[in-house]
Amino acid sequence: MDTQGFLYTARMSNSLAKEVPEEYWDKQLIDEVGTLRELFKHIIRVRDVYTDGLRAGFIEFPGQMPSDEENIVDELERSMIDLFNELAKERVDKIQMNGQSLTLMETLTTAVHHEGIHQGQYYVALRHAGIDRPKQWETDWGM
Repeated sequence: MDTQGFLYTARMSNSLAKEVPEEYWDKQLIDEVGTLRELFKHIIRVRDVYTDGLRAGFIEFPGQMPSDEENIVDELERSMIDLFNELAKERVDKIQMNGQSLTLMETLTTAVHHEGIHQGQYYVALRHAGIDRPKQWETDWGM
């Protein structure tokens, strides 16, 4: 299965941590969303839940938050590669999630959708706070 779409989307999420200065990571940009640091840790946790779930045959939340000792950028990259590699494996079995039986394609689209939701939220938050968005967001999507 072609999983390049996930890699593309995850790289767009990772670009937030690479391009937005860390001085903004702990600031509440708008009331409706958490801080960037909270987002990054959430994305790592969710990617790890999906990765572990693909290995086990069932996706179970909430999973473990990454340690405060870990390097966020490194963990975003690691979690992206781990999930990409699991999604790329051939499977015939369904994946169980929230009492539903999902195909690998449905699991892939759910992971992409999750990343996209948060990209939209933080596009609004960054714009509202007057902080530049990642270059790829501007060049690829005109955001």
